[in-house]
Amino acid sequence: MAVAGRLRAVLTFTVRPGDAEEFENAWREVADWTRAWPGCIRQTLSLAGAADEEIVYVITSDWSDESSFRSFERSEEQDVVTAGLRRLRRSSRMELQRVVAERLAAGVPPI
Repeated sequence: MAVAGRLRAVLTFTVRPGDAEEFENAWREVADWTRAWPGCIRQTLSLAGAADEEIVYVITSDWSDESSFRSFERSEEQDVVTAGLRRLRRSSRMELQRVVAERLAAGVPPI
């Protein structure tokens, strides 16, 4: 798949350590639902840092184009499905990035 027009949403969530397992489970449910949305390429959850007071997760959400992402973001279903993530967050922020190029390792199939 060509990268022209692709969009990556990067969401950073801070959660309480006691909520980490529930947050990860909620993310799995959201990711399973989201990956069936037209234009969704990939959903990834990464652990960015952990301390006694908070855990930082980064979610990357790759889309074939901005209109697919915006359709997802504006949907009523998205609000319902992602409610668990919002309930567990202490803070969050989102950044949108345009994918301009990629190089895959040998043997990795293109998306």
